[in-house]
Amino acid sequence: MTIVIIPATSRTNTFVINALLSFPRPPSIRLVAHTNTSRMRLQEVFVNRPNVSTAVADLLDPLSLRNALNGARVVLYNGPVLANEAQMGKNVVDAACAMDIEKLVYCSVLHPYISRLPHHRSKLEVEEYIFESGLNYTILQPAHLMQNIAVKNALQCGYLQVPFSPLVTHGFLDLADFAAVAAAILRARPSAHARTRYELVGDMASYRDVSQWLSESARMPITVDRVDRDTAVQRQVHSGRLRDAYGCDALARMIVYYEEHGLVGSLNTLRWLLGREPISVKRYIVREAHT
Repeated sequence: MTIVIIPATSRTNTFVINALLSFPRPPSIRLVAHTNTSRMRLQEVFVNRPNVSTAVADLLDPLSLRNALNGARVVLYNGPVLANEAQMGKNVVDAACAMDIEKLVYCSVLHPYISRLPHHRSKLEVEEYIFESGLNYTILQPAHLMQNIAVKNALQCGYLQVPFSPLVTHGFLDLADFAAVAAAILRARPSAHARTRYELVGDMASYRDVSQWLSESARMPITVDRVDRDTAVQRQVHSGRLRDAYGCDALARMIVYYEEHGLVGSLNTLRWLLGREPISVKRYIVREAHT
């Protein structure tokens, strides 16, 4: 069985790839990059992994996507936050249909129906397209990622910067837990998680709670420093995580929404999928502080 990961260079999918490779008998994995340069970097990283192959595909080029999926049975897709994100997702779905993929696992977002968040609605549009395609699918809806908490930086400088109220509660998810769930679903028989949508939340906390747990870990006060919205957006642009005006607008709108509502959900689904308690924010901070 060959599992295709699209795109293989994203942070979230990197966690999933490592989880798949950690099994005693890892499956065959095809890593799809957007450019030949990215593909070469992947080949260097996985040069000693005979079960890992690479391919190049443009998410706006249906033919290249079909070629990347040729001979595969399972696909994990996690689309970038770009203006044409919905079309990219639809192209992946069309390619999966054309190549008779047995199972498509789509990484969406928690509560994609929120109308004030354009990137959520783009993912909802892809979810609808998947449902109507007739494909066997599993949709994963992750919460706010714990990896967005700059633990080591906060411990070094004594403060944690956030662009919204530290008093609002958020649902958090450790990418290690996400990867464990995704890897298990990708390796499972096609009928095991057929036509399901899973909300993935590992813990719920405010950033004031986060600062308190950071303070406990550092044994010194760690404060929450409010950073203005425009600065927060520009930082993501400079890091390369935002690549167009659509992404900048989506983040700015998300900051406003988080100020009012946060993004919360139930822990029960993740607990059931893992068969254990999910990683809490407090445990995540302890782990990251000592690695």
